[in-house]
Amino acid sequence: MTSNRTVVWAGWDPTVNHAVVESAVRQFDLAVRFCPHSDLLQVLPGEQCNLVVIEFGPDVRAGLELLKDVMKRMPRIMALVASSDVSLPVMRAAIEAGAADILSLPLNPLELNKALVKVSQLAARAAGAQAAQGTLITICGARGGLGVTTVSVNLAFRMSTSTGRQTALVDLDLQRGDVAAFLNITPINSLATIATATGPVDDIFLAGTLTRHPKGVFILPAPLHIEEADAVGHDHVDMALQLLRAQFAYTVVDTARTITSATLAAFEQSDHIVLLADRTVPGLRAARRTLELLLRLNIANERIRAVISDVMAGPVSMQDAARALGREPFGILPRDDAAATAATNAGVPLNGKQSPLSFAIGEIAQKLTGLAPPARPKGLLQRVFGKEVRK
Repeated sequence: MTSNRTVVWAGWDPTVNHAVVESAVRQFDLAVRFCPHSDLLQVLPGEQCNLVVIEFGPDVRAGLELLKDVMKRMPRIMALVASSDVSLPVMRAAIEAGAADILSLPLNPLELNKALVKVSQLAARAAGAQAAQGTLITICGARGGLGVTTVSVNLAFRMSTSTGRQTALVDLDLQRGDVAAFLNITPINSLATIATATGPVDDIFLAGTLTRHPKGVFILPAPLHIEEADAVGHDHVDMALQLLRAQFAYTVVDTARTITSATLAAFEQSDHIVLLADRTVPGLRAARRTLELLLRLNIANERIRAVISDVMAGPVSMQDAARALGREPFGILPRDDAAATAATNAGVPLNGKQSPLSFAIGEIAQKLTGLAPPARPKGLLQRVFGKEVRK
């Protein structure tokens, strides 16, 4: 029987200990499925499994390799090892490979119960930590010139001021990052500081790499020198974003025009991916290709938000654009050269200056945070948005 709480037990001899295991897991309201080692990697994807137990047979190395493979493919799964050899080297190797605990064979029911209690506590803590994590939002453009950095910067500041919660802004345009210039700040450290760290990188280390803007947003800038960009890889970005999620209610990530390993790290962790597209045929084609890539990367469809930017004029109607993207626009950004240029040249966000662009970004922030929408602008702004709605 398949359950949404299933233990998959992989044994080199699948007839061993079935009665003991079934009795133990039943006390935790769990189902169990037994399979040989050779079937484990095929069985796991078909089960809603939150615990796997791997028996180590006479060839401990084969069991270790299977454990490593499972943890690589499903890093969030809990794993136990059952082995007749519980020597210190085997225990150490199993823990280093990702096992939460090791059981001795032949199986002792009391030992198994204790292990299941431990695993359930670890799972509860992990769930609590996940719930406490902040929201990560990545902004990317289907092509250049759509205002990705403008949206990223102003979305971060709008979230900070409207929610009153700590917000971080990350510049992942590693070679041409403009966030620091947009905000008229001169950072000392950057993502390259994390990539070249000689010691452990923790929350205290991360705090030393951030630059605080006077309006309260914390910035993790792109490398200060172009050649430093090569030092920043997927794992560095992944680690930095995990630390930021643990410390900040909201983290907004600005990305480059091209998709890199650093960008993929952001995609993998994002709660929301905001994809900017325009209403030109090439722009919509590029947006569609990016959407298809995200889906091939197993990004959940509901995490992808398409925003139409009218920075570049295009002949495609809003209805046809939505049809091409396979979804209704999450937001519409009007062309507002005066407001965007003035804010960029002054090195300040749009906050506090009422304009069509600031209002549109405020609406996107409201949807992402669930807060009350911003007050609708009067007069000219109302006419601008009224025309957009009627298109």
